[in-house]
Amino acid sequence: MRKIKLREGSNTASLFGHHDQHLKLIEEELGVRLSARGDEVTLDGAPEAVRKAERLLMQLAALTLEGYELRSEDVALALKGWRGDQDTPLKDFLLNTVPIATKKRFVIPKSATQKTYIEAIQKYDLVIGIGPAGTGKCIAAGSLVFTSEGLCPIESLAAGTKADEYVPINVGVIGLNGVEQVSHFYNGGLSPTKRIRTRFGYEIEVTCEHPLLRITSEGAIAWERADGLTVGDFVAIQRGQNLFGSDQAIDFEYERNTRYDRAKPVHLDQLDEEFAYFMGTLTGDGCLTFRNRVILSSSDKPILECFYQTAAKLGLHVFNNGVGRPYDRIIASSQLYQLLHHLGMIAGPAAEKRVPHCILRAPRQIAAAYLRGLFDADGTVSRRDGYPTLYSVSKQLLDVVQVMLLNFGILARKRPKWTTYRGMKRISYQLEISGADAGLFLSEIGTGLPRKRALFQERMRNPNADVVPFLDRLIHEGMAGGRFPHSVHKRLDDYKTGRRSPSYAKLGEILGMLREGSSATAALGLLEEHHEQHLFWAEIEKIEDGVSQVYDLTVPGSHSFCANGFVNHNTYLAMAMAVAALMGKEVSRIILARPAVEAGEKLGYLPGDMYAKINPYLRPLYDALYDMMDVERANRLVERGEIEIAPLAFMRGRTLNDSFVILDEAQNATTEQMKMFLTRLGFNCKAVVTGDITQVDLPLDRVSGLIEVREILKDISGIQFVYFDERDVVRHKLVQEIIKAYDQRDAGRPVRPQAARPPRSAGRRRLRQRPGGDYGEGRGDGHDGHESH
Repeated sequence: MRKIKLREGSNTASLFGHHDQHLKLIEEELGVRLSARGDEVTLDGAPEAVRKAERLLMQLAALTLEGYELRSEDVALALKGWRGDQDTPLKDFLLNTVPIATKKRFVIPKSATQKTYIEAIQKYDLVIGIGPAGTGKCIAAGSLVFTSEGLCPIESLAAGTKADEYVPINVGVIGLNGVEQVSHFYNGGLSPTKRIRTRFGYEIEVTCEHPLLRITSEGAIAWERADGLTVGDFVAIQRGQNLFGSDQAIDFEYERNTRYDRAKPVHLDQLDEEFAYFMGTLTGDGCLTFRNRVILSSSDKPILECFYQTAAKLGLHVFNNGVGRPYDRIIASSQLYQLLHHLGMIAGPAAEKRVPHCILRAPRQIAAAYLRGLFDADGTVSRRDGYPTLYSVSKQLLDVVQVMLLNFGILARKRPKWTTYRGMKRISYQLEISGADAGLFLSEIGTGLPRKRALFQERMRNPNADVVPFLDRLIHEGMAGGRFPHSVHKRLDDYKTGRRSPSYAKLGEILGMLREGSSATAALGLLEEHHEQHLFWAEIEKIEDGVSQVYDLTVPGSHSFCANGFVNHNTYLAMAMAVAALMGKEVSRIILARPAVEAGEKLGYLPGDMYAKINPYLRPLYDALYDMMDVERANRLVERGEIEIAPLAFMRGRTLNDSFVILDEAQNATTEQMKMFLTRLGFNCKAVVTGDITQVDLPLDRVSGLIEVREILKDISGIQFVYFDERDVVRHKLVQEIIKAYDQRDAGRPVRPQAARPPRSAGRRRLRQRPGGDYGEGRGDGHDGHESH
């Protein structure tokens, strides 16, 4: 046990954090016990852990003496940085940031070498960064994306793509700023993932570095990598997207079994509400497991009336199943059976039931009619509180329905339920809608059954699940920024002390009180942002490791899109430095270049004009640029020539004056191309060359110019080499271990000639370097370091 006394003047409130949150982070990371009293801190634990904690606290306290306001993100960043390098002062980690004035964000180094990289770019005219590549930020196959074409599995947006392939697409998606256009689709191949499940049953599977939107303990909205999230964190679920498809056309042609097939023709050119309701009741209480038989088992008169009316409209006949099955009704029609299969109805057992794909791409009223039929058939309404609940043994069915309801603004809790069926226990699932969402369900979806409508009650009370956590500090700051009567202090006491979290209705009331007398504009601004976004903050219940086929979308603008209800972020030191230099008028233009080389391919053999040929190679640079700057402004600067993005070969014959130049993927530049590039630099020109010499895609008879340049230029002053290693890869821990293992194997070996390398196998997946030349650095918005694709 050891006691330390902080220097006089240290800001203990900032150092310890709200409710000692910062001390708790240190305890969890270092395995020590900390107790604070005034300016004294008692440390208890293993001697080495106590020594580290003492050093960390003293350095953080020194920062508060300089007026630095610590946040939980700062403490977490300091702890993360110390894992790889404990000799670097924390001040260097936390204060060496790059402001991006166009978006009021900051790029923050996440390791000592990244800090060195920033310093080198600031000091030298030519910086060459060499190191391992990272991996992409993607979400798993099957994740549902809200698009202008409806609710689509992400892989369906560009079917047929190969691993590590970017392709342009044009579809609208829901992001934080509303409907935005997707520019590109990326196939990330098989990748390690994190499966995240919340207490409400919302689930998503993403790669370890994929950022999700969360709320910090200080009430800020920030991006956090999936591998940085823990059980108990709150992540954002978006609702009320109101983005539906428009496809109602039915393009169906009956396939006859034999030439003697006399099946009665079924004509249905367009999906309407009546047929959607019919499909919903079949999903709930229907059966298609018998070939050419459409069976419904129900005793509810409105559901039976719909079944009979649909059959009559199609010119078909309904008959009873016979003795022992009084509730079964059957339509015998191979054409209707094929039509339902064509629209996406599943002919398998109940556990395999799915929402038909035609419903996911249909307009709002069609989706509502289907959900109404499904809940009428397989749902109940509680007599006690009037809350609707849907039951099914198909988890995938309820997964999709839960996301569909979000589109209407309705929250639903999904959870497993053990039941007994024919004497055997089996697992089923239930989807419960409660509180104000039950009233919203009644108005948006409704029911066709009078007995259920009578039980429905719009319950505006008990909104405890739909609250905004961690707003106590902001409310306290808002109160401290003005003078309020005792009655207001009394009404808000539970909220400013954290004993209660406000619902959105209560948050609106609190804002109304604070606007009248508070001058704490920063706190009020964050509270206003929460009220405007109206996100549902779902607590993480479980995180598991997995492996899945993964994909990503490039969304210029907010760089976010909604998948499975979660808000996803779709980046980088060198690009950030270039944008900062341009905005600060240190240079008059930015030039971004890449070698247009891919293993085994030549541009001349690719389809399309020159732009189509080179665009896939340059697209990552556009993505990185759009992440640093509003897309409209970036495009204007490109049109004016202030930002130029081109293949490396286009640099020949030019002199680059008053420019910030980035050569990305330089390991694929030949000797001649590297010499050509380096001799283009003119007056007031700063250049950054970045690449990974372990990922060369040149033909076997060509030598990488980046490998050669290490020896040729190593003794020239004014040129700085920065080498990254596994500690600088802010990725999944396995990537760090893989890089370390290869480095150990290659230690002491002579560098073989390029041509001697064995050819790559066709199935080998290439780890790609991130655009912009960085190796895993984060980006912040003033509250939290985060990354984007």
